[in-house]
Amino acid sequence: MVKALGIELLKSRRTRSFSLAAILMLVALLWNLVSVGSEFSSRQLDAVGVLFNNQTVNSLLLPIAISIFTSRIVNNERIGQTFKLQNANGRSTLKIFDSKWLLTALFFLLIAIVQTGLVTLYAYSHGVHVPLSISLLQVIGQFLASLSLIYFYLFLALVIEKQGLLLSLGFMGGFFGLVLASKTSALGSFILPFLGAGYLAPYKFSLVDSMTYTYVLDGYLRLRLLLYLLYLAIIAVVIRAMIARKGTFA
Repeated sequence: MVKALGIELLKSRRTRSFSLAAILMLVALLWNLVSVGSEFSSRQLDAVGVLFNNQTVNSLLLPIAISIFTSRIVNNERIGQTFKLQNANGRSTLKIFDSKWLLTALFFLLIAIVQTGLVTLYAYSHGVHVPLSISLLQVIGQFLASLSLIYFYLFLALVIEKQGLLLSLGFMGGFFGLVLASKTSALGSFILPFLGAGYLAPYKFSLVDSMTYTYVLDGYLRLRLLLYLLYLAIIAVVIRAMIARKGTFA
């Protein structure tokens, strides 16, 4: 698997998939920090909650970044017609999927760690202490949300030949992720993979009255993580079974 991962890394570097996804998530980071400026200085709001909640731009840009990344690493091989060659050399479609899935998962884990680390440093630079537990929960939640999107978009990238269609689905996912972010407070909203980033955010947006709002630490976060892990397990079993049955890629 390590050798396969190295090969995938080498092939993916030629597609600029890493740089494009990283730029998008950097935009998400800067957008989040700029947009919370007035909230962050407000004494009425929890400063940590302002930074790590279910209303951030990650809900918009994470699906788009993952759809672009998976689309480019798959389309590169589709153009080169290497899938059938790999099958002929004894490499199963499931192994091809697994190696691309692992590469994408590790990259977006790194994105989650770096993004959370920079937000935490931003907080410290403004005199706000972020508990280590909150930073860890943010990384874990964003990573798990990324995994569901990776399964979804990587599978579509392998079965849909038109790259434009996949990218449009990525933008659609980002749109729904942003528009429905307020619905992620509901315990059952994990069913839509586009809502994962908001669903697993440590803090949730809450209306106090018609004129006042706040960010509240999610008391059900452990249950949400457990439900999402079960959800990921089901997705993994279903998608891997579908890929195993497909046989070969175009």
